[in-house]
Amino acid sequence: MTQMTTASSSRTYLVIWCWLAGLMLLSVVLSALPIAKATVVLLVLLLSTVKALLVALYYMHLKIDRRLLAFVAVFPLVLISLATLLVLSSYLVRL
Repeated sequence: MTQMTTASSSRTYLVIWCWLAGLMLLSVVLSALPIAKATVVLLVLLLSTVKALLVALYYMHLKIDRRLLAFVAVFPLVLISLATLLVLSSYLVRL
């Protein structure tokens, strides 16, 4: 039973690693395309968020941890998002 768990665990880590590598390559390709810089930045930030979530869930084992620990990990992301929205809203209003 332990070998099967180790084999499936290794396979999961390999699949996640492939996703991370693919998302990184997609970010590099997006930066080389003739698209508006703001769009590229937004897409790369979105891809980076997905990569950070994959790392946190699988490599940091947050997927199997208790809900309180997940809240502790997610709460700073909420604060950063609110701060970013505050800065962007003041930029849009031109205060």
